[in-house]
Amino acid sequence: MKIAVIGNKDGCDKAVLAKARMTGKAIAAANALLMSGGCSGYPYEATLGAKESNGKTLAISPAKDEKEHVQRYGFPVEGFSEIRFTGLGIPRRNYPLVDEADAVIMIGGKTGTLNEFTLAFHSHKVIGVLKGSGEITGLIDKIAEICDRKERKESIVYDAEPEQLVKKVIERLN
Repeated sequence: MKIAVIGNKDGCDKAVLAKARMTGKAIAAANALLMSGGCSGYPYEATLGAKESNGKTLAISPAKDEKEHVQRYGFPVEGFSEIRFTGLGIPRRNYPLVDEADAVIMIGGKTGTLNEFTLAFHSHKVIGVLKGSGEITGLIDKIAEICDRKERKESIVYDAEPEQLVKKVIERLN
């Protein structure tokens, strides 16, 4: 099982960072692979939580190599079990990230997260939204309502508690 964590790479709230870390721990406890775009912020905090719990993590980097990953994008390299360098840039690296994942969990987020959400939504992926994490997550229910044509919004689950959110996502996958 592969779960991508998407969300803010900067401008993060300390309380939400703690929930992101708990999300990563819950993903690891479920023996799922935690995927991210290799950025900092909420996805990275989830990565660190998964690693603390001996979980596997995969970064789908927009960079062509480690040097570009660090220097151009300012992304971390520690904490990942593997970094896959795509050379696709942002936002094109969102395609393989979402496509390879079985589900997506959103924590906060801005334009890039919205792009990842729409890719997941139109691909009929299970989407978990961490309620109370701010930014774009506060609008997802409205966006899904406006965009829903084939009851895709039913694949979205919401919870303010990371462990419960991961549990709901996994239940939808099974």
